Amino acid sequence: MTRNEGNQGDGVHEIIRSQPSRGLSFVRFCNATPRRVEVIWMNYEGARVKYKTLEPDEFFDVNTYVAHPWLFQDAITHERLNANSKHVFEPKPWYEQYLPDLRSGRIHPQDIQPKRVTVNITSPLYSLKVSAMHTIRRNLKDYNHVCQLEIPRQLQQDLVELMKSCRMEKLSCESHNAVESNTKEPA
Repeated sequence: MTRNEGNQGDGVHEIIRSQPSRGLSFVRFCNATPRRVEVIWMNYEGARVKYKTLEPDEFFDVNTYVAHPWLFQDAITHERLNANSKHVFEPKPWYEQYLPDLRSGRIHPQDIQPKRVTVNITSPLYSLKVSAMHTIRRNLKDYNHVCQLEIPRQLQQDLVELMKSCRMEKLSCESHNAVESNTKEPA
């Protein structure tokens, strides 16, 4: 995975994208949330490719590669979710789990078989402020309603930024999927 940092406005923007790799990784993405979850692969250009929407308690098996990052977001609110407690899932080689036993001689190379690694998708632990902002955002239809809320101006600004970032993540995924719908690359 490549992470390039470049200026975008006042902040630093991180570009997450896949890199060529032959290292196989066999994973099972498990939705451990009560939400519908979009499973998103970051392609070689850093664009989002939506692979599947998981229902609560549903799983999805995927054969992917090392250096091919995956993201997860709420299908309705587009809030980023965690995979094994991280915002970005970076697959490891399938044989990595066997390395300690191979090095110690407890098992031999001919004895190992590919095995799927379970990746649990969970909700991040938010501060009270951020949790409240997400709850308010879910109940507002557009930015114009934020200024009508009887909350401090700084919170209004933070809420507008949160709404914009969730909207941009949704648009990024939707626009790329419209272009790529017939040309999806294997992850």
